[in-house]
Amino acid sequence: MMTRLPPLHALHCFESVARHLSVKFAAEELHVSPAAISQQIAKLEDLLQVALFGKKGRGVELTAAGEQYFLGISPAFRQIEASTRQLALQAANPVLTLSCTTGFAMQFLLPRLPHFNEAYPDIDIRISSTNRLVDFARDDVDFAVRHGHGNYPGLQTELLIDDELQPVCSPRLLSRTGRRRQVKKLDDIQPLTLLHDEQRLDWKLWLEATGNGHVEWNQGPLFVDSNGAIEAAIRGHGVALARKMLVQDEIKSGHLVMPLKAAVKTNIAYYLVYPAITLERKPAAIFRNWLHHEIDMIDNN
Repeated sequence: MMTRLPPLHALHCFESVARHLSVKFAAEELHVSPAAISQQIAKLEDLLQVALFGKKGRGVELTAAGEQYFLGISPAFRQIEASTRQLALQAANPVLTLSCTTGFAMQFLLPRLPHFNEAYPDIDIRISSTNRLVDFARDDVDFAVRHGHGNYPGLQTELLIDDELQPVCSPRLLSRTGRRRQVKKLDDIQPLTLLHDEQRLDWKLWLEATGNGHVEWNQGPLFVDSNGAIEAAIRGHGVALARKMLVQDEIKSGHLVMPLKAAVKTNIAYYLVYPAITLERKPAAIFRNWLHHEIDMIDNN
């Protein structure tokens, strides 16, 4: 009874002959002589101790055993062909898919992506904005930026952003209340509306940690993600909590101010998550290094 794998070349010859039902066409497809094909088929039949083909006129036909064997191994060859084709396309036109929240995409990535495109015009970055956890293999994703505690078993995890949470609002909101750029306590901003993202308990944490526990933390609208809360803050609808690194551009432009200096550290941060095999692709390694460089540039400013 045979237990070892047959030679791949012999299997390739068998698969081609079985598909064409012709030794001649198989020889043309594999760029060898018909005699070489016949020799490989004979070697495979001798190894398996079973006849795979019988004669039919001037051609060949599969035996019952040959038909069963062809149906068993044919999908493997189709999968090899598909994987080879995909790899060749990636090499010709490198495409990377990043899964992240809309907030991270809008507040951090998109403003900086033109710099990456200018430096690496041959690498195409595709952004999939979602709050759900992705299946890297099923969803064809290379990297994910996740907002959590950093515990992602079976994946490479690298800290990206963990700066403190600070209140932000429009300077127009302060001017309407007659306050200066900096206020002494949160409820000096009247009327006070707290803007929440999916991490609704962040405001509770910040209020208790900064001596503002008398403020009702559960009041104010809830947005699907931080981008909605930040946009509402820019429009003067209330005060949002934000990480300075993610709203740096809005602060520089004057669309947002930080009315209070008090900041609070949380146990939730932004992480870059990916399967270890991802970095075997050179474009992926380039993007990962660029992302860390951009964050380091902000830290050093």
